[in-house]
Amino acid sequence: MKMDSTGETKKMSIREITDEIGKVYEMMKSMVEGMSEAGQPMTGEKEAQYNSMNARLSELITMRDQHYRFLDAQALATKTMDRRADAISKDRTEGKRGNALRKFVDSEEYRSAFGRYLRVGINDMRHEEQRALAEGTDANGGYLPATEFLTTLVEKRLQANVMRQIANVIPLGTFETEVVFENAYPTATYKTEADSLAENSGTFDQLVLTPRTLRCFTKVSNELIADAPSRGPAFNVESILARQFGKAMGEKEENAFCTGNGTAPNPKGIFSFTATRVITAVETATASTVVANDLLNVIAALPRQYRAGAAWVMTDAMFFKIRALLQATSITTSGGGSYAPFAWSLGDGRLQDGEPDRLLGYPIYCCNGGNAFAGGAITGVFGNFDYFHIGERESVSVKVARETYLADNQTGYFAFSRHASDVSVLDAFRYLKIKA
Repeated sequence: MKMDSTGETKKMSIREITDEIGKVYEMMKSMVEGMSEAGQPMTGEKEAQYNSMNARLSELITMRDQHYRFLDAQALATKTMDRRADAISKDRTEGKRGNALRKFVDSEEYRSAFGRYLRVGINDMRHEEQRALAEGTDANGGYLPATEFLTTLVEKRLQANVMRQIANVIPLGTFETEVVFENAYPTATYKTEADSLAENSGTFDQLVLTPRTLRCFTKVSNELIADAPSRGPAFNVESILARQFGKAMGEKEENAFCTGNGTAPNPKGIFSFTATRVITAVETATASTVVANDLLNVIAALPRQYRAGAAWVMTDAMFFKIRALLQATSITTSGGGSYAPFAWSLGDGRLQDGEPDRLLGYPIYCCNGGNAFAGGAITGVFGNFDYFHIGERESVSVKVARETYLADNQTGYFAFSRHASDVSVLDAFRYLKIKA
């Protein structure tokens, strides 16, 4: 804090703190140089002024150091979550709920109670089952799924949503979470001893992630629920719901993470940074056409520091146009010939099964969202998706609505998930735009 012209305290940003450190240092330096030229120590008012500035400099340095320690702590708190399904299912109850709740949700007691909840609803459960299930209550009035259910759901969601496979997924500890990042770096310059150095310090910015709620609903026949146990362990309500919810929510999330406009209730998609906050677009040379050089131009336009770990994301239509283009100009791999700059994930032995295809050396992913191939359309994005953040407020929760659909002899099931998405460093991405 510092005093403004009215005598009231004013909040200081890290940039203002750094600037004032420089100003105070220069004034102290000037006073010391004057003392040296005079050959006499500072006394009286000058000494008091120097001591006051020295105390202020110490305060400012302490404030700066404390701010940087906070940034380090925040970076650690928002460290990228492991994207594997088993890790996601284990991490979902960390933080306030703690390890004790995670272990309880993993227990046979909770698993049995959650399975019975799905089959009969809360009102027909025994008292001890209701008590066990109550440990997993969440903010939506639903219940945290048992481990096997959540693992299946997360796996299906991950398969249906490529953005979760490549983005930086972080936990959201509060309703809104600030992601702090560097948006400008200091400049280093070679100088002679006598040359002065212009001030050009790095700057920081922050991205606010506000979670949006995704809901999914399905109904299941009560006869199917009752007959499920007789069909064997592979056929049960838990597995049916986990697969349905995982696939439906994953596909909807992928569409939102690609083309969502960021206005409630939608997250912000990677293809939507075309106004206010803008990702630079690289246009093809010819109208309504894409050739290999256009792809090279997109790669070259991305700053070099973001190319390590970069990937392509594009629509199916764009993917197959590029694949047909490169297939037509490639030489067959048989007989030792060269191959197109497109590495297939199956068939040619260059990549292992399950690996993404690669375009010009970079992984390429297809998404359900995105624009159709047409003049003036943005059909692909190339960049480092560590700077595309998906914030996860809490795990998926499930709620049963049994009585509501009793007349139809069905049971309703709701699933809830809260998350946000946005880009921190816009310069870490480039769009592929088809010339109109």
